[in-house]
Amino acid sequence: MERMVIHKENATSGHEPRDDHYRGKTTVTYFRFISILVVIVSIYYKELLQLCIDKSYEFALTTWVFNSVYFETFLATFCYGVITAVYPWLIDKFRCLDKYKIHPSVRYEEVTVLEILKMGILYMAPLMLLDTFLVKKYHGVDPSIWIDKRRTNIQTTRALPVIPPSTIGIVFQLFASFILYDALFFVIHLTLHKNIYLYKYVHRHHHDHEHVHCHVTNQLTITERITLILSANFALKVFNSHPLTRAIFVPIFIGILVDNHTGYDLPFGMHRMLPFGLVGGSVKHFQHHMNGKRNYQPIFTYLDKLLEWYGTKKSL
Repeated sequence: MERMVIHKENATSGHEPRDDHYRGKTTVTYFRFISILVVIVSIYYKELLQLCIDKSYEFALTTWVFNSVYFETFLATFCYGVITAVYPWLIDKFRCLDKYKIHPSVRYEEVTVLEILKMGILYMAPLMLLDTFLVKKYHGVDPSIWIDKRRTNIQTTRALPVIPPSTIGIVFQLFASFILYDALFFVIHLTLHKNIYLYKYVHRHHHDHEHVHCHVTNQLTITERITLILSANFALKVFNSHPLTRAIFVPIFIGILVDNHTGYDLPFGMHRMLPFGLVGGSVKHFQHHMNGKRNYQPIFTYLDKLLEWYGTKKSL
């Protein structure tokens, strides 16, 4: 942990800007207004939005890539590669955003195309193995089709529902899945930190860095990476999430994880857009990487607050 200790000495825990001192307060207000406007317009034109969803899914069903058992693995790898290559690069190029750095130690970490390809292969290999031998089951598909597919050991295509999801269905499945995933990974993350053996052999690698940057997102052991993905997949499965909902979930999910590791407290971050400190975002996660304690939730904050409240009450 020597590298991490060096970085801790260069950063303190007091770098979370208070809301009344935050430099981007006006910008946050603008982004909130735009977001609310988008929601209102979407509700007003809900029939048109539903038509777009129907046509998009109808087209997706005609493509070989969407029908492939490797689609979600390819999508996740593609999204991670694009987001980590473009998002932090853009932030670094706009010097006006430097004022949103959580700590002066935050800097852009350049990664070569070869390294991105290497990370992609390491990410895809175990998942593609699972994709090849497991029958994917989606709500709305005749169970007899799954029985037929089990007769073949190697899977190449997935059985997909014919009916597209509703707009409300997508919104509900996304929110519910993120909430459940967040709670699941809070428990897993807390356990990884509290158990000395698990921390040393499973989670320590994620905290082995000189400074926080977006590529730390995928700095995971195979065990931890599979656990993270299976947790997200389980959360989606619980709410019978439609394949199209799952496809929408992937870039949002990866975007949140990458943003948590940028080291920037940007005004369009979810932790700024949503009020009352409901989301921890990059600020809380930066603090977690600095001290290795507290802020175990990847998205929300209510369980972390409950844990702190319990710890305070127990110490009285």
